Amino acid sequence: MPILFAPQGEKVKIVAISADDDVKKRLTDMGLGIGSTVTLLSSAGGNIVVDVLGVRVAINRDIAMKIRVAVA
Repeated sequence: MPILFAPQGEKVKIVAISADDDVKKRLTDMGLGIGSTVTLLSSAGGNIVVDVLGVRVAINRDIAMKIRVAVA
């Protein structure tokens, strides 16, 4: 499922990213690579905020739809 639809407050694991290499690299640099465990903190106005390694990261809706997750 896209990370945008992950249950709020529940840890999920990133299993795939369907974006170009530049976007994948940027996400990986922010700690959002395949295999990372993140927690969806909020989803407001189409954008989301996730917790990754104790840091809050904001992601826009278009990118969030390209990040596939599974319940950790």
